[in-house]
Amino acid sequence: MNPVSRPFLTLLLGAGTCGAASAQSLTGNVGSANVSAGGRAAEVRAGVDDAGAAQVRVHYEQAFSDWYQVRAIAAFRQADDADWEYSGLTVENSFQWSEEARDGTGFNGGLRLACTIADASGADEAAVRLTLTDRFSGIWEWRANVIAAAGTSDDAAGGVDLESRLQVTRALPAQGFAGASWRFGAELFSEYGNSRDLPGLDGQAHQLGPVIKADWDNGVYIQLGVRAGLTEGADDAMAKIFVGRDF
Repeated sequence: MNPVSRPFLTLLLGAGTCGAASAQSLTGNVGSANVSAGGRAAEVRAGVDDAGAAQVRVHYEQAFSDWYQVRAIAAFRQADDADWEYSGLTVENSFQWSEEARDGTGFNGGLRLACTIADASGADEAAVRLTLTDRFSGIWEWRANVIAAAGTSDDAAGGVDLESRLQVTRALPAQGFAGASWRFGAELFSEYGNSRDLPGLDGQAHQLGPVIKADWDNGVYIQLGVRAGLTEGADDAMAKIFVGRDF
């Protein structure tokens, strides 16, 4: 099999097995559009809300070119004091279609196609995500994601769930605590509801909060964040931690 056809076969396999609608994500990120040829990473994410519900995700990703990357995600959940249970497997295909120039002009643009096969108690889902990222003034970065997801199970409710995420961070001076490079900023997560019956603003789920990131020369990175609900439809509060390593 030639190198070009392999990524497209992976895409077809992912799409062919699509079959997860989810509650408000405790482990979601404002994703980057960047893809680097040969890049690999493993990551564990954990999040908890104010009611005691928790989620964990385990990731592995690999880039097959400077424009295509595939990621596998296994997800687990715990409701209040119940036992941990497996919730689903996601195959995500990322394509970078625009790259920021070395002089800082332009931006990074990408598209993600994801399929989730849920456990017996969940609903399978297919999702499309537009990702935009841009670094400016040397120390600032903004990221924006627009997400559309639809259930693919026989009993799916129909319509498309709409969501957006926005993050702005600033690099902190030099290498700070523990020899890491740090970024600090804020992020806004917004879930608008289903396209068949969009609720009013207060019925939507909007959360805002600070986020801090650190990465080390050996490839290890972390992200910490908390968000508070801005509307009645949102969880009141949540906290998350991501730990990973680039290879």
